Amino acid sequence: MKFSLSKITFGVVSTLGLSLSSSITLAEDAEDVSANNGEAVERIAVLGSRRIGRTISESNVPVDVLSADVLKEGGFTDMNRQLQNAVPSFNYYQPSLVDGTEHIKPASLRGLAPDQTLVLLNGRRFHSSALLNLNASAGRGSVSVDLNAIPSAAIERIEILRDGAAAQYGSDAIAGVINIITKKDAEGGVFNLTAGQHITTLDGVPKLIGVQTDANGNVVPNGSNRVAGIYGKDISRKDGETVSLSGNAGFGFLETGYVNLTAEYNNANATKRGGLDDGDTYTKNPDGTFDKREITVNRDRFSFGAPKSKSYSLLASSGYEFDSGSELYSTFTLQNRKSVSGAFFREAADEGLLIQKIYPDGFTPQVHADIDDWSLLTGFKGTLGEWDYNTSVVTGKNSVAYNNTNTANATYLLDTPTSFYGGKLISGQDVVNVDFTRFYDVAFLDSPIAFSVGAEYRRDSYEIRSGDVKAYTNRPSLDADGKPIFDDKGNPVYPTKRLFAQGSIFFSKNSEVDKSRNSKAIYAEVDADLTDDWNLVLAARYENYSDFGSTTNGKIATRYNLTDDLAIRGSFSTGFRAPSLQQQFYTSTNTNIIEGKAFEVGTVAATSKAARALGGKQLDAEKATNYSLGFTWDLLENLNLTFDAYRIEIDDRIVLSETLGNDDAERKIVEKVFAENKIEGINAIRFFINGVNSTTEGIDVNLAYQTEVLAGDLKLSTGFNYNKTEVSDVLNTAGPSSLFTSDQLFTRRERARLENAAPKQKANVTANWNKDALSLMLRTNYYGEVTQPSSQSKNDVTIDKAFIWDAEASYKITENLVTSIGVNNLFDKYPTSGIERDLKAGKKPSQFDYILPYANFSPYGFQGRYVYLRASLSF
Repeated sequence: MKFSLSKITFGVVSTLGLSLSSSITLAEDAEDVSANNGEAVERIAVLGSRRIGRTISESNVPVDVLSADVLKEGGFTDMNRQLQNAVPSFNYYQPSLVDGTEHIKPASLRGLAPDQTLVLLNGRRFHSSALLNLNASAGRGSVSVDLNAIPSAAIERIEILRDGAAAQYGSDAIAGVINIITKKDAEGGVFNLTAGQHITTLDGVPKLIGVQTDANGNVVPNGSNRVAGIYGKDISRKDGETVSLSGNAGFGFLETGYVNLTAEYNNANATKRGGLDDGDTYTKNPDGTFDKREITVNRDRFSFGAPKSKSYSLLASSGYEFDSGSELYSTFTLQNRKSVSGAFFREAADEGLLIQKIYPDGFTPQVHADIDDWSLLTGFKGTLGEWDYNTSVVTGKNSVAYNNTNTANATYLLDTPTSFYGGKLISGQDVVNVDFTRFYDVAFLDSPIAFSVGAEYRRDSYEIRSGDVKAYTNRPSLDADGKPIFDDKGNPVYPTKRLFAQGSIFFSKNSEVDKSRNSKAIYAEVDADLTDDWNLVLAARYENYSDFGSTTNGKIATRYNLTDDLAIRGSFSTGFRAPSLQQQFYTSTNTNIIEGKAFEVGTVAATSKAARALGGKQLDAEKATNYSLGFTWDLLENLNLTFDAYRIEIDDRIVLSETLGNDDAERKIVEKVFAENKIEGINAIRFFINGVNSTTEGIDVNLAYQTEVLAGDLKLSTGFNYNKTEVSDVLNTAGPSSLFTSDQLFTRRERARLENAAPKQKANVTANWNKDALSLMLRTNYYGEVTQPSSQSKNDVTIDKAFIWDAEASYKITENLVTSIGVNNLFDKYPTSGIERDLKAGKKPSQFDYILPYANFSPYGFQGRYVYLRASLSF
């Protein structure tokens, strides 16, 4: 199903004339239900049950509800980092030099994969991004939802269900569900301006202030390709300047209608968190000495840090209530984000004499990602007899187009372009829902039971479009007359190096994909108060996919009040995650030139002829079993404690195999199998498999306290998450065991990457104090130890535990104008640099220790201190 610009325009128009109401199947309005004297406030009907009117304190599964005020504490305006600071079980990874993953970074819940958490917008499924994370970072092989496509200024609250819920809400809800509720005010609004900058010192990364020379002025070597540097103090930087401007306004029409509009602009300059490069830049002199230009060349040339980005976002919610009480509602989102990152610096010495004429001092390729994201939700809800009904249609699309600049394809010599269009990824989703809920009186129960039933149809689509031909082809070697050289068999001879558009992201004609699938689901739920103290929820869902088949899942959740202040709760459920189309059909074939011979290396569909020859097959759904047990306890009038333990068993997890045929021995096996099956054009291969079983165990603890201190109100909240994931089995699912072992399919590094993606312990403590016009916030986040794996355990990198402190002060100048000043990472904390690790071990720091000093697995990143100002004007 294609959508044209005219249909997008229609979406904007319809949004301005329709009414948004939170889906009755998931969440009602977050009303404050309080006594007239302003006593304790309860939010109602959160995730976890389709029953209307259920409060957080009554929930039989753990649910977090984060208000807009909580989210905006701190200087971050993007949703991922806001959640990272507020929710202990939520992790947001911030790697660098990881190609496409640098532009849409993955996030996860409870240490599971990014695509094992379901994301909803106003109670309905939100589409995933087009990007497949393939690089050496946490979340490798997964497809995540781009949470930053939703402007944070539009958010009223975020609900996070920390429990398996696939039986209730469908695929992906293994770790839990994140439901984003947008504002729907019919009047008033607010303008926000936030500006900030990183003011930081790179801990353990000394500045290269000069190059050592001998008495003759020659550069002193520190190795075959490194100069001997003169180092000073640690590098200080002021960079990453950010400006965020947003506006939200509500308008009423025709007495019962409203439109709520949010527009947001964000601009962030790049940061540099690498040191200065002491590697050689130019071809050495004939006598083996360094070129004297090494003394003065710019060595601050690696783009290790956050990319430069700029985004424009729009969100429109609107609605109209008819005299009958029924409502027509809609939500429209639109974002364009441009992001620029750098690849590895290319030394002139390595790129050949002709390329040196284009880039005489070397070059750093730039990758430009142009990301478009839009969605339209339209629905109608009301009452028909004793049934409450809600019908909706939602469609959404995410695309990522790549342009590569400041680069070259050396095989084309001086004819090479210096910029290439790399191609485009497109992911789409269309969902139709019909839900019904009613209450039934049961003779032996004091209160009626809530019964819900519904159906869903979903269509997913995925495309890969190719880029410029010269980006992914090699021109044959030329003779002195500029003519192609052929071997004795008449085959063209290629250069001896792999040379494409350097440091670029591109897709060839062979990579083009245009696939879709559909699924149909029916589901039901019963919510019953068996006694005044005992609640029970039963849910079941049957779903059939056009590709891998059907799945049936169920859930039971219960809560029992031992006293008025203490209740125990628990749940058991089965769940699933359908393989994404990206995992099924992503294709990228590149050419490696080894000793003048071209070897085609491909990431291919598991159902392709080449993959099937090695045992590849249609991916099946991941299957999960969730167990949860906990309690809620109001210890004092203003002191509440919740504790929840969980165990998540996942079978047939989808992982990317290692490259089969990556060395001579494996390549002989692969080429023999391919020859027997008459498969041409590929020598080494990797593809997705249902290859791993895993077990995740953990606990969540939350404590909230409110009191009066220094004549002001003090609110204290703390959260703690312990989480441990272990791979219980590696399945030999690709080819007979005589061909490749399970260790060849899934190495220790990939196993450790899956197990160590998140810290085993994460906690936060937040103190909010306010009196009259002054408000103060102090928060610390604790991150436990994390290990970044390598192919050998001796090369693993451990990121030590750390406390990250944030502080903010706000002052209400007038009733409508509030100003704030704050600092994130107050004490400028960094993970231990590679330079420090090597010096401590008595080793000489390598070139990469200087230019890539911090581990990408750092759970709190490596950006350092950030100082910001914010002004909010309400009306």
